[in-house]
Amino acid sequence: MATDLSRVVVETGATANTTSVHHRDFPEIRAEGETPTIAGTHLVNQLTKALDSALTHWRRETIEHAIEDVKAFIAQGS
Repeated sequence: MATDLSRVVVETGATANTTSVHHRDFPEIRAEGETPTIAGTHLVNQLTKALDSALTHWRRETIEHAIEDVKAFIAQGS
């Protein structure tokens, strides 16, 4: 599967000067940071933690694909 940068959503954070990022497939898993790149790095960490609770092969693959999308997003911003 190819990475899809449009699946990474960037929004204004909860406080001034922060950015919130999430993946379209996992809107419940969000991360914040000073820039979209920093928030994306935190999101990769959050998604990696979610792998621990992935009970099916399908769920694990979906999370891994989301991680790849976010990593591509980070690489684009660097």
